[in-house]
Amino acid sequence: MIEKVGTYYYFLPTYNQAKKVIWNGIDKSGMRFLDHFPKELVKKQNETEMKIELVNGSVFQVVGADNIDSIVGTNPIGVVLSEYPLMKPKVWEYLRPILAENGGWAVFVYTPRGKNEGWKVLQQAKENKGWWWQVLTVDDTNAIPKEVLEQERLEMPADLFEQEYYVKFIDGASSVFRKIDENIHNEEIKSDFNKKYQIGVDLAKYQDFTVLTAIDLHTFKVAKQERFNKLDWNTQKENIIKFIRYWNSGTVYMDTTGLGDPIYDDLVKQGMGIEPFKFTETSREQLLNGLKILIEQNKIKIPNDEILINELKSFQYELVGQKVKMRVPEGTHDDAVMSLALAVWGLDKELPLIGNDDLEEHETDF
Repeated sequence: MIEKVGTYYYFLPTYNQAKKVIWNGIDKSGMRFLDHFPKELVKKQNETEMKIELVNGSVFQVVGADNIDSIVGTNPIGVVLSEYPLMKPKVWEYLRPILAENGGWAVFVYTPRGKNEGWKVLQQAKENKGWWWQVLTVDDTNAIPKEVLEQERLEMPADLFEQEYYVKFIDGASSVFRKIDENIHNEEIKSDFNKKYQIGVDLAKYQDFTVLTAIDLHTFKVAKQERFNKLDWNTQKENIIKFIRYWNSGTVYMDTTGLGDPIYDDLVKQGMGIEPFKFTETSREQLLNGLKILIEQNKIKIPNDEILINELKSFQYELVGQKVKMRVPEGTHDDAVMSLALAVWGLDKELPLIGNDDLEEHETDF
């Protein structure tokens, strides 16, 4: 930036990540990342735009790749793409011709996330002498003490350990849920008077959706989910009551964390048989692990619902400090998965079927 005046961007997959990781980030020694800019070289700093201007006119800006349109028309000569595999390909497609015209440069910094865009760009680098590349495992960096590394090996899924610490490009290494496509059904599941069902209710928070899920306890097939948002609580409660009654007032597991408590109380007063489920870090992990096992063991079948399937496939293991957490990418929803996980909570074996196979289904206006 001192040697060549121009605009330089530092990208992370989302705006919020960019702000937390770089703009507000602190290294393990306690030094803020932005303090690496010598104060005597900084002309001004814009907190709102996460931008620093140097005394010679060069500009450094932290940018979220989820809003690539915000830099349309600008002319960067240097970019860093951190966590590149989590970005959409269009980010590099947009930047590449600009940098080529400017004689600029790009740096890609990342941990593998399967054989996706990160793997592709590494292959390009290996085949092109104009690129420089380097792959460093934990044995090369010695960033993690040996005793901590061995504990990580014991506690983490094997593929995830190999990916995070030994830079292995393993498809699905970070995926929480596997065998999703093998366990999809295309049936229209309707309520039957002679069957029992279990229900999961994940309540909306802020911009989220309230999602309702029912599973047939005789076949372990999940019915198409109901989802809605931006409804007042009274209307939501009415919808939940209709849903529960339609599915023969089966056992209901409902998220009662935070706003869920008063909703739960009101529904219980109206005669709904609801089991409260409080989300903590531990209980959430147990809930998701229960769903994960049921899918991997081919015990449940899920509806061919694009929203649900996409959410399941977006769930990733993520190493946060020294803890492995199950998350969806920032800015995406997990309501459909959490509702499904509540609906199948504690399930083991299917119940025997009662009566004829072609018993009359009952009607609903839900």
